[in-house]
Amino acid sequence: MLKLKLMTATLAVAGMTIFILGDTYLTTGLSVACAAVALPMSIYLTFRWLEGSHDFLPWVFSVVWILTSGLMAIGVLQDIGITDIALSTAIDPVQKVAGVGYYISFTSIISILLAVVVPSSPMRDDDED
Repeated sequence: MLKLKLMTATLAVAGMTIFILGDTYLTTGLSVACAAVALPMSIYLTFRWLEGSHDFLPWVFSVVWILTSGLMAIGVLQDIGITDIALSTAIDPVQKVAGVGYYISFTSIISILLAVVVPSSPMRDDDED
């Protein structure tokens, strides 16, 4: 679980760093992808920590969040027109900050906070026979 927490926080920070330092459509797309992957991972960590008698519920919610995060990322990328232009083209800073910046900062902050708040071990006791 600790490895998953570290990977989630690393992806979120990498997404924000790539977004801040990058100036092309490729780096913007990579930062959106990092943020889109980090969010469902942090939600899965939270559901795994909170799981009770129903083991299927965290999986269902994780699948829903994966789909939601992916659809949000696709929507953000379509808003800036990443599918219609070469990835090595420099992106307009106003266009970059307006749509993509809010998405990346929001999802990365949520991912980092959830990864930090969740304890490193689940609440259940697996040693009972």
